[in-house]
Amino acid sequence: MGHSRWETYKAKRLREMEVDAQPHSEYEQAGRDLELGDQLREIRKRRGLSQKVVAERSGMSQPALSRIEGGGGIPGIATLLRLGAAMGVRFRVELVVDDDTTEIEPLTVHHRQLADA
Repeated sequence: MGHSRWETYKAKRLREMEVDAQPHSEYEQAGRDLELGDQLREIRKRRGLSQKVVAERSGMSQPALSRIEGGGGIPGIATLLRLGAAMGVRFRVELVVDDDTTEIEPLTVHHRQLADA
């Protein structure tokens, strides 16, 4: 599956750049957005759910879900939690920061669903 048009476009743009030039961070971010969208769509389809059902269960509009699945940006953690609950799955989220830090420390963040009052 995936976004083969994006990969083709990206490869073309990179060829057009100077050989020693670095790719633009915007291209990298767009690639990450598309990858996340692909993953969410794949999970939804494996669960046999429509966009409409997942959107309703998660409290968002179907066009908003479609935009996320199409690579229109990375949703916040609260939205990912709602999407996971709507699809009956839990996500493991890994945050990666591109910097010069060499040490990696594990950090676990627990989210507890509060009962409705």
